[in-house]
Amino acid sequence: MKKIFILLLVIGLTACGSPAPFNYTLSPASSTAVLISGAQKVGPYALAEVTVPPEADQSALVVQQADGRVLVLAEDRWSAPLSAHIQSALSIELTSRLGMPPVQNLTTGRRDTHVALIRVDIQRFDLVPGKYVSMHALWRIRFPNSDKLLTCFAKLQQPVDVGVSALVTGQQKNTQALSNLIAFSLANRSAPEQTVCHTSQ
Repeated sequence: MKKIFILLLVIGLTACGSPAPFNYTLSPASSTAVLISGAQKVGPYALAEVTVPPEADQSALVVQQADGRVLVLAEDRWSAPLSAHIQSALSIELTSRLGMPPVQNLTTGRRDTHVALIRVDIQRFDLVPGKYVSMHALWRIRFPNSDKLLTCFAKLQQPVDVGVSALVTGQQKNTQALSNLIAFSLANRSAPEQTVCHTSQ
């Protein structure tokens, strides 16, 4: 009886512990992405590691409060640290828009001049509950067999309702919009609309 009592006590304490965290993804279950114009001209490409602001590069969601403070939502998490998670989400979205996935071997992607190399720098990743979510992104594309380097910048923003799910859905839309801009600039070697771009040799 004593052993049974101890076992029941342990089970009870476990049940009263902290709830399991909710995990979120930037890749929606279903996507309406279609092949973009010029996708058939795109050869092999690689997506380098994505950089994000250090304060946001963690698994937990980080939201901004009205008084300017930030709040870490310990029980609401991305399925991976944010930088790796954005890279994975962009990879999935680019595959849908270009009809082929990026080269997985980044060492090859960096060294092989026949492979286009995409670098993405997320400069802002804001979650403001009940108001908006925003993503400021800069990306650079080194085109294959060329010295041409295209650098572009875009500000993406979505209004959101109250709730964590609304924040996630808003950033899913921003991620999809960003992947569409990157795919266009890669396929057409030119600046998409609503972006600021310049080329260099």
